Amino acid sequence: MLNHLKNHIQAHCIHNAEDKPLRSSSSASLNWLMDLRPVFLSPEWLNIITDTFWQHYKSDEPLQIGGMEVASIPLITALIIDGHKRGKNVSGFIIRKQRKTTGLGQRIEGNIQQNVKTILVDDLINSGASLEQCRLALLQENITFTDVFTVVDFEENSGIAWKAQHGIALYSLFKKKDFTLPASKEAPPFTRGYGITWRFYQKGAFPFHIVPKSTPLYHNGRIYMGTDDGIMHAIHGQTGERIWQFDTKNSAKHKGIWSSPAIHNGKLYFGAYNGNVYCLDAKTGQKIWHNPACEWIGSSPLIVPQHNALYLGLEYERSRAKGSNAAFNLDNGNRLWETPQKKYQHGSAAYDHVHDTVIFGNANHDVSAYNAKTGALIWQHKTERSIKYPPAIDTNLGIVAATSFDGNIYILNSKTGERLAAIQTDDICYSTPLLTHGKLFVGSGDKHMYVIDLRTFKVILKHNHNARVFSSPRLIDDYVVYGDASGKLYHMHPESLEFHATTHLADAITNAAAHTPDGSRLYVSTHMNELFALDKINLS
Repeated sequence: MLNHLKNHIQAHCIHNAEDKPLRSSSSASLNWLMDLRPVFLSPEWLNIITDTFWQHYKSDEPLQIGGMEVASIPLITALIIDGHKRGKNVSGFIIRKQRKTTGLGQRIEGNIQQNVKTILVDDLINSGASLEQCRLALLQENITFTDVFTVVDFEENSGIAWKAQHGIALYSLFKKKDFTLPASKEAPPFTRGYGITWRFYQKGAFPFHIVPKSTPLYHNGRIYMGTDDGIMHAIHGQTGERIWQFDTKNSAKHKGIWSSPAIHNGKLYFGAYNGNVYCLDAKTGQKIWHNPACEWIGSSPLIVPQHNALYLGLEYERSRAKGSNAAFNLDNGNRLWETPQKKYQHGSAAYDHVHDTVIFGNANHDVSAYNAKTGALIWQHKTERSIKYPPAIDTNLGIVAATSFDGNIYILNSKTGERLAAIQTDDICYSTPLLTHGKLFVGSGDKHMYVIDLRTFKVILKHNHNARVFSSPRLIDDYVVYGDASGKLYHMHPESLEFHATTHLADAITNAAAHTPDGSRLYVSTHMNELFALDKINLS
């Protein structure tokens, strides 16, 4: 019967690009494609697969069977129905490719159980990337698995390495060599790779806010990160163990701490959605001071040591002047100056040391530069909508770049605020650009990464990621590193603009990555308050 199935797959499930255009998930063209979904929707072939499965796993129960949508869904359904008819204690679950953005916001559908043997099923195993996503999603529920069942094993090196790394026993009905396949157009292999060393997971994140939150901060071997439940964490950079936590006892639902912490002279500074500005001892987590500045703070502090000040956006519950930009004394938290905003101010600032100005992106639909000491307005440039994230400044080129909810990437003269360019994207922009190697790198909600030549202000690359790109790019170890809402982390070479590595995590990557000084370890968080330490691995 298996030979009969193999012949059917050969005749009906292998598609050639000569007959019809074929695309990969990254929109690259393919020479051929094996599609087993019609097999999973045919009772004749599905019966052969389920019967073979239960012959192999006949002594295993209780058992739970799961897999990632869409291909595995009919297979899981058939297996648990057939298993039930055989008197098996069996249940099933489905893992979404991305967390649901409505309803309960779940990644896993079904009643999963701990301490029950878990088998993942799929149509194919190639690189193991989709199964790795499943593994990470299950880890959030403290569930591990050691068995995978597939119809076809492509026996790719990356898939073999994945199985070996995690101790996975694979049972497949066929190997790639069992089929006659068209010649493959091989993509060049990645030259860099990163593997997960540890993960830190704080439950309680609000799944429907797929936006930038509290960006991890690396300092002296520790990671500092705020979470949706209003807790600031200090995490050991080597082990992932929590060193201390500070609870803001935040009553604001779903947001807690979105402010990205900043550190100076052993003190940690951040804002919280309870409206307080905090200063903690970075070593112990003990509170040094707090200022009940307003109703809510989503902005991130900018520290300027020469003025002994931090700069922050504030949000008020009042009919007029619902927001402001303010400066606070680093030693005691006293307010130094404040400029009102008509709207809730979520935006943050960057410092231009050449002109001694702090430049905010504002909810008032503008970019504004203030005298860092006095708060006097130096210049203001109007936009169509709000700017929610800090601008970027290149003092050598004399420019400031900011992205707006109007979809524009604005490039301005940092001294005067004069507009030099406005590059329109097709959706909101919610990140800080990276200015490096004579280029501007920034993503958009239109699912593209934009690369702009800073001499001509022309777009030289618009790369489609098929997922929103809100993660602010960072230059780490000579590569542009950023993530997208599908959970993929990318490494792009700033000169060739080629991708040299990718890593897939369980949920959306909306923040910038942190890293050790030598760039050998990355710290990447997802919108679900999960933090990963990623180390370089040898791909040669």
